Amino acid sequence: MKIFIAIILSFVVFQVLGQVESIERQILNFEDSKSVLISRGRNLLLDRFLEDDMEKVKEVKNHLIENAEDENYIVFYPDEYWLILYWTNEYEELLKSISTFDSTAIASYYTRIRPPQDMLSSRLRLKSIENATKIITQIQQADLNGEKTKILLLNFENLTNDDSYQDELNSQADIFLQTYPETVYRDFVQKHIRYKLVSKNWGMTFEFFSGYSVYTGTLIDSYTNNIPIGIAFDICYKKFELYLRNYIGFNKTKKDINYSIGTFEKGSSTMVFLPEASLGYIVFDNNRLKFSPFLGIGAMHICPPLAKTEKTPELDEVSITSVIFPIGLNFDIKFGKEDYKFRPKSSYGFLRIRYSYNIARFQKKYDGISGNMHYITIGVGGMARGLKREY
Repeated sequence: MKIFIAIILSFVVFQVLGQVESIERQILNFEDSKSVLISRGRNLLLDRFLEDDMEKVKEVKNHLIENAEDENYIVFYPDEYWLILYWTNEYEELLKSISTFDSTAIASYYTRIRPPQDMLSSRLRLKSIENATKIITQIQQADLNGEKTKILLLNFENLTNDDSYQDELNSQADIFLQTYPETVYRDFVQKHIRYKLVSKNWGMTFEFFSGYSVYTGTLIDSYTNNIPIGIAFDICYKKFELYLRNYIGFNKTKKDINYSIGTFEKGSSTMVFLPEASLGYIVFDNNRLKFSPFLGIGAMHICPPLAKTEKTPELDEVSITSVIFPIGLNFDIKFGKEDYKFRPKSSYGFLRIRYSYNIARFQKKYDGISGNMHYITIGVGGMARGLKREY
């Protein structure tokens, strides 16, 4: 019985080891997969491309597409495939690929196994850039109509240029669409050649400011003009801007002010608090300047410094408060420059000059007090607004 069990165990162990050895042998000899075929094929194509053997390039390309590309694998990325076709002068195949390059085709690249990392893409592009004049001449001399010639030139320039050429490319694309309004390449031109960014709807700014203010009415008889410091946050939506500002001014009394237990003497320090929310609308905006008139609501509170009122609470009696309605204009000078038209300057630093006329409405308890306040502030800050693609 023991001998029988030993035989069975030996047989099982032999079978397991045999399967392990078989799998290991399969792994070590695994060279006929599509992944290996694609990798080696791309390397062979690159070697022949660098040797200027375009017939062999064409042959390898066709073999890989016919034998390796399927619903699970892709052989070439679109840019690689198109550049190869430019070099092999297969313009009709290239035109067909461009005209059918839609969202479905793009999605298929994300659901299939991609080619391994190699130098094919970078070498194709580098050599195409170096030989751009030659390829452009070949396209122009090919037996093609004007529409096909132009779309091939547009696509080649798109593949071989960087951001510095995009403004020119956008201009050429617009001309193409105007010249051939019914072209089958319209969708491709609009989505894959024209490229323009615009500012997103929402943005925000931060500003730190100081300046000078002037009173009117009886306020000018009671207080000196004030010098403020303050901060502001803006919430921006399209051309509308909501300014949330906290203005703190410093001035002095110009006469004695009596209160219940004493006199707040002439020349005493006072403070001006001016919180406000105002809504502006951009009426002019370019790369350097921006103008935005505004109208809002806030409050003006003129009072002794906090340290004095904490020591003598009765000093609150000399404080005055009023609702205000600010109206005025922001004038922004933008820092930096816009590199290209297709990519606008939406985030930037700025210098802001703001004029505001603050209309005050004092309650009846402040009998004999009237007047408004003008101020001009100069601030520095920054705008943050993202970009999105327009087309």
